[in-house]
Amino acid sequence: MLKQLRVLPATTALMLLFVTQARGQTDSRLAVGGSLTTRAASSSEAGSSVSAGFEWRLGHAMEGWGVQNSIFSWFDTDVQGTIGPGVVGLGNMRIRPIMAGYGYTWVRGRAAITGDLVGGYSFNSFKLDSFAVQEYSRRLGATGIEAEATNAFALKPEIQVWYDLNSRFGLKMDGGYLLARPSVVITSSLGEDVHHIRADSFLITVGLVYSLF
Repeated sequence: MLKQLRVLPATTALMLLFVTQARGQTDSRLAVGGSLTTRAASSSEAGSSVSAGFEWRLGHAMEGWGVQNSIFSWFDTDVQGTIGPGVVGLGNMRIRPIMAGYGYTWVRGRAAITGDLVGGYSFNSFKLDSFAVQEYSRRLGATGIEAEATNAFALKPEIQVWYDLNSRFGLKMDGGYLLARPSVVITSSLGEDVHHIRADSFLITVGLVYSLF
């Protein structure tokens, strides 16, 4: 995890070494593309992962205070929990945080660097693993086993860097810490079994967008 977290400051520093006064994507009104996110979970209840996602850029960053948002930073995580005397993999949770907040942006040539705090609500879903179903039945004698995830509030402090490669392409680097605490509710003939999941994660995202107009 420490090796993953060192990537952000190192890459940001390299980008800033190549800052020039070129205008780059400043005339772009909408750019779309994709990204890769490395997620390092901070607890044993959730797993780490690398995932691909959708990326977009609306307009161009201006120096100063402004509203920020985080809409497409969704991810899946494997969830661990206790069944009877031992810990097993319960299944897979999809976390979909929709967040907005406020931050300050510095513009240095082609680079726009933003520090912000965004927060909102995470809409979550959960798929129970077949092995966990078997363990509930074998260890506890449960039948009629079903599961769901609760929604939860989410909060994310982050540092974001946009770098204009040229008039069409923009590169994004984003590093932050997401706080999310959903629960997995497993219902069976024995009643409800609630597992509180600490899905907090260090996130590092690298994205590339193309200006449509």
